[in-house]
Amino acid sequence: MSTVTITDVAKRAGVSVATISRYLSGFTVRNSEEIREVISELNYRPSAAARNLKSGRTGIIAIIVPDVTNPFFASIVEGAESAVGDDRMVLLVNTGAIREREEKALSQLFGRVDGVIMVPSTEAQVAPAFFSQFGLPIVFVDRVTLDGERFSSVLAENAKGAEIATRHLIDLGHTAIAMIAGPQSSTPGKKRAEGFYSALKQAQLAVAPEYFIESDFTEAGGFAAMKQLLTLETPPTAVFTANNLMTMGALHALRDSQISIPEQISVIGFDDLDCADLISPPITVISRDARLQGSQAMQLMLNQLDRASAMQPEHSVVDVHLVKRGSCAPPRESQKIRSTKSATE
Repeated sequence: MSTVTITDVAKRAGVSVATISRYLSGFTVRNSEEIREVISELNYRPSAAARNLKSGRTGIIAIIVPDVTNPFFASIVEGAESAVGDDRMVLLVNTGAIREREEKALSQLFGRVDGVIMVPSTEAQVAPAFFSQFGLPIVFVDRVTLDGERFSSVLAENAKGAEIATRHLIDLGHTAIAMIAGPQSSTPGKKRAEGFYSALKQAQLAVAPEYFIESDFTEAGGFAAMKQLLTLETPPTAVFTANNLMTMGALHALRDSQISIPEQISVIGFDDLDCADLISPPITVISRDARLQGSQAMQLMLNQLDRASAMQPEHSVVDVHLVKRGSCAPPRESQKIRSTKSATE
């Protein structure tokens, strides 16, 4: 069966090829109804390659994440893919949170993709020059650089979520509350720490320096941080972990030390876990819709590509909420933690 061309459509509709091309590009043209009927009748499908040659577009949007094995980032990718539409496709790049890989990916993607949705590993002061040199439309997700106002972004209510988590522990009667925090050089790490301290300040609770441990958003980091907290002369009665992977690491450390949850220590995490309600006890979390963040980021990118000449950066924030399960309870004497720990050593 022969392939229907744009010339065939123009002949059948009695107009020029240029008119058909303008119609397909979304412009208002004469005889648009007749053109639509002919396109439907001939089952014409314009060549994506031909469109790209004329428009300078590739039809590809790259998504760059630091760790595709993290369920949170996987959900962002899933959300972005759900919103990309039928005329474009997604290219996934995993940097392993290594800036050199990120820089190499951006340089190689130039001219090969229409834009980039990314979770930046670089948020330092050098970021403005770093990102601007590539000349690609960029939408940030979850983290922003110091020149964040120059790029569209979709963040979560990080400080609010951490404040809600800490306040929940305070309302249960905890005063010895620790936080396993993310890197303070990152947007979520810094903002969640701010929310933690804000809730304690409002409750007029002092924070022991040893109860705040800056970690790295990894499972191994959460494990090591929880082990460190358990070695304290007076361990905390509750711990807030700043992301899902560190929550898993902290749970492994508690199980390894034979510390029961919530009888001896309460645990609350930021970001839900796929298996949170299957763990015994089910884990209380601050939840946000990562798929929504991904889909919103894709929509901002599509807006930017469709209205490039007039588009100003847009900023969106996804709300968070507390999901109460079984891992938090009123505090018991911290000595029980110490005695159990000593018995296992």
